[in-house]
Amino acid sequence: MSAEATSPPYEFSMGGVKCSTHTIPQLLAEIQSLLAHRYDQPRSILCVNAHIYNVACNDATLRDSLNNARIVTADGMSIVWFSRLWNAFVPERCNMTEAFRAFLQCTTMRPSTAVLIGLTQAEAEHAAQRINAASKHCTVIKSYSGFLAEAEYAALFHSLGKVDFIFVGMSTPRTERTCELARRCCPDAIVWGIGAGTIRIYAGTMKEASPFFRRHGLQWLHRLMNEPSKLWRRYLIGNPLFLYRAIKYSMFARRRSVTAPPAFRS
Repeated sequence: MSAEATSPPYEFSMGGVKCSTHTIPQLLAEIQSLLAHRYDQPRSILCVNAHIYNVACNDATLRDSLNNARIVTADGMSIVWFSRLWNAFVPERCNMTEAFRAFLQCTTMRPSTAVLIGLTQAEAEHAAQRINAASKHCTVIKSYSGFLAEAEYAALFHSLGKVDFIFVGMSTPRTERTCELARRCCPDAIVWGIGAGTIRIYAGTMKEASPFFRRHGLQWLHRLMNEPSKLWRRYLIGNPLFLYRAIKYSMFARRRSVTAPPAFRS
């Protein structure tokens, strides 16, 4: 393994959208630190992939939500492949579903409680049951629909007692906006945007990609084959659009002589 792959994580800007170089083990280490130090701020974890990046380019509120997070992992292989365009090195993808599974299976994580928000009420409840069965250290004590109004979520967050995690899985940008709201209303909780796909997998309403697809970063192709009418525009148009924007912004940054990326905020 190269020295770059084992170096401490840092954050960098992709044309105004934050990303970090965290691997899954590094993300888990950061979560352990946050559980041990409840006053460390900020405490939200999000991710970025080609689709989220494309949406963020035209959505200032989404950009703010991403840039206000503590960690924004490289969820997609496109970010890993083209990180060099932003003078960064992302050693591997930090996919939210795989990171969440690793978190649940981690044997050194301290006990914690969580609430789960996303999709339908039934899906959220089924996912919570399977999460509790999969983890010996994290207990989802309550689950909520992902289709409430922002005012309802604000009231919900203000009414929560002490909780270690708030897991959120909706579409983009609802996930990120709800995480930002939770971050402001519940500053002591670790707010983690695990994604709608993660909740669907645990709820049993979506089949996860095979190990081959996951190993090669091809979850997007698995989803496209299973939901072509819903996702063809996101991938067949969105992926080339991401590449165009990545090259355009990197060329603009080089003309302005951007310096090396700043160290990750600890």
